[in-house]
Amino acid sequence: MPTSPDTPLYNSRIFDSYLKLLRNRYPNVDTHALLAHAGMKQHEVSDPGHWFSQRQVNLFHDKLVQVTGEPGIAREAGRYSASPDALGPLRSFLLGMVGPEYIFYLINKIAPRFTRSSRCSARKTGPNEVELTVTFHEGVQENPRQCENRIGFFEAAFLLFDHDFPDIEHTECIFKGSKVCRYRIRWRPSAAYRLLLAQRVCSLVLIGVLLAELLSNHSLLHLPLFLGLICYLVFTLLSRHFERKALLSSLTNMRSSSERLLSQVQENFDRALAINEIGQIISTRTELSEILSSVNQVLHKRLGYGRGIVYLLDPQRNILVLRGCFGFSPEDEEKIRRIEFPLAAPAPRGVLVTCFHTQQPVLVGDIEEIRGQAVPENFALVSALGVRSFICAPILCEGEALGVLAVDDATRDGGLLQSDLNLIQGIAPVIGISVRNAMRLANERRLSEQLRKASEQLERRVAERTAELSQAYAELEFLHDSVSHDLRTPLRVIYGYGELLQEGYGDKLDAPAREYLANIISGGERMEETLDRMLDFSEVKSSQLSLEIVDLSRMARRIMADLRITDPVREVALEIQDGVRVTGDEKLLSGVMENLLGNAWKYCALKECTRIVFGREDGVCYVQDNGEGFDMAQAGKLFMPFQKLHDGSRFHGHGLGLSMVRRMLERMGGKVWGEGRPGEGATFYFTLPPADTP
Repeated sequence: MPTSPDTPLYNSRIFDSYLKLLRNRYPNVDTHALLAHAGMKQHEVSDPGHWFSQRQVNLFHDKLVQVTGEPGIAREAGRYSASPDALGPLRSFLLGMVGPEYIFYLINKIAPRFTRSSRCSARKTGPNEVELTVTFHEGVQENPRQCENRIGFFEAAFLLFDHDFPDIEHTECIFKGSKVCRYRIRWRPSAAYRLLLAQRVCSLVLIGVLLAELLSNHSLLHLPLFLGLICYLVFTLLSRHFERKALLSSLTNMRSSSERLLSQVQENFDRALAINEIGQIISTRTELSEILSSVNQVLHKRLGYGRGIVYLLDPQRNILVLRGCFGFSPEDEEKIRRIEFPLAAPAPRGVLVTCFHTQQPVLVGDIEEIRGQAVPENFALVSALGVRSFICAPILCEGEALGVLAVDDATRDGGLLQSDLNLIQGIAPVIGISVRNAMRLANERRLSEQLRKASEQLERRVAERTAELSQAYAELEFLHDSVSHDLRTPLRVIYGYGELLQEGYGDKLDAPAREYLANIISGGERMEETLDRMLDFSEVKSSQLSLEIVDLSRMARRIMADLRITDPVREVALEIQDGVRVTGDEKLLSGVMENLLGNAWKYCALKECTRIVFGREDGVCYVQDNGEGFDMAQAGKLFMPFQKLHDGSRFHGHGLGLSMVRRMLERMGGKVWGEGRPGEGATFYFTLPPADTP
């Protein structure tokens, strides 16, 4: 797959040797500025698992030559790989080999540890000669200084074994038009190899002398034979000595390498256990104070950090406040608590606030390095506490910064290291997840408590309102019944005397007077009918139910037969489904059907043909007509007492029919609703328990 200038290709250990060379031989170079120019960070260079891109490498080399004034520093850095402090465990690994030639035989396995830009192969072209070929992957465009660095590394392989510099010929180069970089490396034999060669020559000479002695039996050959034996023994002893010395050195280096690697593995294992322990401990805590206390204990006891602090966002998210610390005396802790870290503060912000905003960990090797970045008062306090170096890492969760974790150890020689930064950087997100969970749980508890209390402002209010409504409803029912009974007598007096007046004196009144009298009598009769309906409305609630299986189809036919007698000349299309049987009170069901079918009959009176349908579908009964219909925007008024959706002069009615239908159906465990469109009819649906329900 083609690579781009930003593809990670080069391992950080290459540049770690550069920085060590600069600190040793170019101490005046500002390595922080050099790394910043190349877009690199110190902890990235110290991390053997980090890789840099070609763009970063080019910027690094250009700036390096500029600040050092040494065009050949790349080759010098390659040679520096042979120094004891350059490659660490890798150097011991290389020393574990018998000689430098074996490094080149394994170059195809060693190279991928340092670069992903190319593949390297080797072939032996002579007793002390090897040819290396570097083939670059598609899209890779190195710079000439990387060729120089590679040559320096080849030279370092011989310096590791105390060899002289080899003769390296760069026969082909991509910067000179070739497709590959090819190197021919020649070297002089080592002292051990020369002694071994001398031993072999002596053995050949001795064999010749012995053969001559046997064939000639000449006394003059005794001295050469004796001298040959002496030389052979000397060369043998020396070669054995150097061979044993080289082998012992190799074994020693292998053991040293193994011990270092085992030590590193053990250290990584211990730290992984510590992180796991932190995760297990804080995963069982739900309170924020318990989580922070547990973290403090592990950092102090398990990992051995002398002091530490945890700052978290305040609820208003404006400031970092101290939420936990360890390793400080009560007096020092009180001083620390007085330090404020406002997030919107102008420069200088300080390391903790910068760490929070950038969400990047910081290793301060010497607090003097940050004097200019810190708030003077805070810097003075930190210095007074004896802090020499410290680490701070952002506490993150889901990409959001929640606070900052900082540790130091005033008792440690040499201060904190990059490995400490990597460890704290790994612990901080674990803390972040637990802190976020604790915050969420706290919010849920707070909301739950608020909801509980609100449910109790609400339940009490509902109970009070229900009691008020129950009392008001009882009073209304009492008033309703009282009015229905108390108005009946004076009403009968009014229209009763009107009838007597019409019978006795009707012929003596003029036409308008007779009409007025007829209206009085008619109004009284309608009023009495309304009062009867009101009493029926009240009786629906108090009447004793007698549940039985009722055939609504037969009931519908009877009601429609009675209605057709009132208007025998009307053209009617009637559809009644057979076998509609329900469980209910027959008297109440009769009232339901009479009202629904009666309304359908009434509101179809102005149509040329009255069409009424009764049936049941999916357990829902319905009465459908092609009458006046109604606007669904006013459907909420259908079942309210005394509410009429049509002009009373066209369709007479008292406005209680549908409200009585709803009350009667609710008494029997059913419900009712309607649908309609103006001028296109209406359909009323109602449900009741099925016929087989007890």
